Amino acid sequence: MPSPSLKPRPVREWHDVTPEYFQVEIAPRFEPAILRQYVAGWPAVKHGANSRDQLRDYLVGFSQGQPIELFLGSPEIGGRFFYTEDLQGFNFARRKDHFAAAMGRLASMETEAPAPAFYIGATAIPTTLPGLERDNPLDLVDERVPPNIWIGNRTTIPPHYDVSDNIACVVAGHRRFTLFPPEQVRNLYVGPIDLTPAGQPISLVDPYQPDLERYPKFAEAMETAQVAELGPGDALYIPSLWWHQVESLDTFNVLINYWWEYGVPNTGSPFEALVHGLLTIRHLPLEKRKAWQVFFDHYLFSEEDPAAHMTEEQKRALGTMTPELAAYLKHFLRGALKP
Repeated sequence: MPSPSLKPRPVREWHDVTPEYFQVEIAPRFEPAILRQYVAGWPAVKHGANSRDQLRDYLVGFSQGQPIELFLGSPEIGGRFFYTEDLQGFNFARRKDHFAAAMGRLASMETEAPAPAFYIGATAIPTTLPGLERDNPLDLVDERVPPNIWIGNRTTIPPHYDVSDNIACVVAGHRRFTLFPPEQVRNLYVGPIDLTPAGQPISLVDPYQPDLERYPKFAEAMETAQVAELGPGDALYIPSLWWHQVESLDTFNVLINYWWEYGVPNTGSPFEALVHGLLTIRHLPLEKRKAWQVFFDHYLFSEEDPAAHMTEEQKRALGTMTPELAAYLKHFLRGALKP
């Protein structure tokens, strides 16, 4: 854990949660929540409780032989997947392997000390292990939401965020999540947003050994931090944009997660809008950026309807989002982005 002076507070726990209670009482809080033993009845969790070999055999039984991507790091990185010193590369390598072979490789590492860092992340279950999702369903999300599987040994993924809401379910091993609210982005010293270890930007600060001379505002971030300690059968709800460091604490860890969005699907990612803002706004003089900030606040972040003075038909692009309006706006943007 981080040093006592930077100790985070525990994430709130919930017991005997129902889907209805989750939707009405927990999700609207926009705070992390431990759903203690919510998936304890999954067959995968029960196999893992019997033995690691039994769980490995169970998972391999769903494999159709498709190649998967895995991360491998030398023992010297201490399981922490990160950048090289110049932030131009990474301290691990990406490899392709078949699922069964990867499971065998991971099993062989359990007796190595120190062991290389091994990590299979965000691998879509319906295409890689089809049928596993039907055998281990989660009734908190729409059944059309595809789950992902994460498998590895003792590893650390530095603080990052997800654009979507997330429920992470521990199948085997133990995990520790250290979480920070979205507004702490200003204190987390985020690395490059277009060169990332696994898709999302990460904090450059190690919460266990923060260099507060180099990253002084991180102390303020730690004042808001929360920690979730999870074992097999536990689930963690992580609202979108909450930063979280994920530590896998055992030599064999399995997690299944679900990402989902609210609202009209296929409207694109707010992150892409942020990148567009870097192209069009970030370089402007400060006063012009402040002026555009007012416009963004008015049209995007105000609790009032900025087009309330018009009829729904007159609102056009400012109207209620529908699949048809989304298609129209995409067409508009494609034209605007042409060279």
